[in-house]
Amino acid sequence: MPGLRTYPWILDIAQTRLCERQTIAHEGIASIELMERAGARCAEKIADICKTKRCSQVVIFCGTGNNGGDGLVIAAHLSASEIFAHKPITVVVCASDQPRYSEEMQENLHRWKTLCGHDQRLSYLSWKSGADLAIDPDTLIVDAIFGIGLNKAVCGIPAEAIAFINDIRAFTIAIDIPSGLFADQHTPSGSSIVMADVTLTIQYPKKAFIVPELQQYYGEVRVLDIAMYPPEDMVCRCEYLTKGNIAALVRPAHPYAHKGSLGHGLLIAGSGQMPGAAILAATAALRGGLGKLTVHSAREVTRLLPTVLPEAILHHDADEQIVSQIDWETLPASINAVAIGPGLGLARGTVNAIKSVLDSYNASLIIDADALNMLANDKTWLAFLPPYSILTPHIGEFERLAGPSGNHFDRLKKAQTFAERYQVVLILKGHHTVISLPDGMQFVNTTGNWGMATAGSGDTLTGLLLALLAQGYNPVETALIGTYLHGLAGDIYIQTQAPQSLIASDIPKQFGKAFLSLFE
Repeated sequence: MPGLRTYPWILDIAQTRLCERQTIAHEGIASIELMERAGARCAEKIADICKTKRCSQVVIFCGTGNNGGDGLVIAAHLSASEIFAHKPITVVVCASDQPRYSEEMQENLHRWKTLCGHDQRLSYLSWKSGADLAIDPDTLIVDAIFGIGLNKAVCGIPAEAIAFINDIRAFTIAIDIPSGLFADQHTPSGSSIVMADVTLTIQYPKKAFIVPELQQYYGEVRVLDIAMYPPEDMVCRCEYLTKGNIAALVRPAHPYAHKGSLGHGLLIAGSGQMPGAAILAATAALRGGLGKLTVHSAREVTRLLPTVLPEAILHHDADEQIVSQIDWETLPASINAVAIGPGLGLARGTVNAIKSVLDSYNASLIIDADALNMLANDKTWLAFLPPYSILTPHIGEFERLAGPSGNHFDRLKKAQTFAERYQVVLILKGHHTVISLPDGMQFVNTTGNWGMATAGSGDTLTGLLLALLAQGYNPVETALIGTYLHGLAGDIYIQTQAPQSLIASDIPKQFGKAFLSLFE
């Protein structure tokens, strides 16, 4: 049997369907047996959730397709669960007057009606209006109206049922995906979509779950393994980053390591107006494990650095307030990684200085903040970036580079195309930071929290990336490890402190614990 891939892959609808067919064919089972497996796993998880949650009854809304069939399997298993032994369970089928049921849905509906005839707790009705349902605040709603195949806005009876579910505000669990939400394309504005508290998605996460504006619909996502697997030749171009695959990339320290063997990074950052950006990035670089760090900045900044970061080597600019020129002849020859951007500003002299870096440095660069804005202001520079340079824009910076996007699906596609076109590693920062590679692959980060949405947080990511690149990780490894560890440091902070209190300088202080946690 091919190796199972459960959580990391994010598949589109066509790939998910192919996995279903592969599993059915390989195991020699009928599709209704795979549905039974999925429904049983969902029922198990629902019962687990309800162990610690008050629940007076269960109402399961089903469509006429296979998602509705899943809902009926769930209903049957919940009716036999000890957690729901004395609780009413109602199935509501949302269908027109002349419904077209899938074969599996029809068979499971017959099974449910038979169970209703033997147990007065169980009931079945067709949706007419909310008046047919007695709903109290402790009702558990299960949404199984539509699955991942939906590709047009919901209307008619299903839309009425969705509006009812959202209006009653009971605890709601969606099966596979909230009804009304498109799985891997933009859902039209104003569509009827179930607002779920929890989404139990089958085997593979959906791309909709990384779209920030859709979080209000999918809530907390839990991925359920039902031993469904892809064909051996399937190519997945989007994966989640997980602790396991990041830990596999991080190399253990060599016992005979010394500062010369752990790399020498050059950070070009800061200005008289923003000295803190250089300090934050430099601190993160040193906390990230590199052997030596040289900081080139305006003289006002380099005068401040020794008082807060005595470990940094200083390289003074000729100008008091800005970075105006970089004299490569006077820089240490041991420098093997360069990061540019944090706090530089956009003065004409600084722009010329950064252009000289692009002209004279041929290895992969780490480019952030104002250096990205320089690229956006003169896009001809993009063609001259060293291959596999690492760009770290937030959404605003990326749209200045690549143009505005109508929605996040469009933005993610643009990020993928941008990385391929310019052969760069693009880290598009956000709640779900997405890393796009020159070969078209995309990785979605799973660490980080809203407390990290604070000034200077991006500067600390730049410093950590510089540390990793200097230590000999290749640009792809640097981007994946750095993004994951940076978010993990923020997550470690909020284990003992409120997210509201997190500031950028707190993040590097947690790098040590973040590295340690990878090897637990």
